[in-house]
Amino acid sequence: MMCRLYGVTRAGFYAWRSRERSERERQNETLAGEIRAVHAQSRGTYGSPRVHQVLRRRGHRVGKHRIARLMRRHGIKARVATIRYTNPSIQRFFGSIANQSLEVELERPDQVWVGDITYLKVGAVYRYLAVVMDKYSRRLVGWSYGPRKDCRAYAKGAQ
Repeated sequence: MMCRLYGVTRAGFYAWRSRERSERERQNETLAGEIRAVHAQSRGTYGSPRVHQVLRRRGHRVGKHRIARLMRRHGIKARVATIRYTNPSIQRFFGSIANQSLEVELERPDQVWVGDITYLKVGAVYRYLAVVMDKYSRRLVGWSYGPRKDCRAYAKGAQ
């Protein structure tokens, strides 16, 4: 049925299956290993143009489209930084509110607590980390780490 679907004879299919790999396929496998090495040396940041440049400098005579095709075929991708855009209206709103914690003279612990929240990429997902710190002693009062930014995250207390 597959032979009929692709329009090839059974004899042609079995001849193709028993044939040993071509010279080009063997070169592509060797080249894929070189590409993986260059990509690993760049800590995953190089895409096909830079990998091509490095391989050319190392003496490989290879085209940029072939490198790109092999990287696609083997699932080798460059890490890309995502650009986060800020909302100017939010910055104006918070900029208009005076930061009262800057005006307090700190004399003892537990007068002013400050906090922050950030996200961390763990594998392919993002996790959120919120921290509350005593401004005077710089001791962590508490922290929370979880899959959500709200209060339903798993609360942890600093000891």
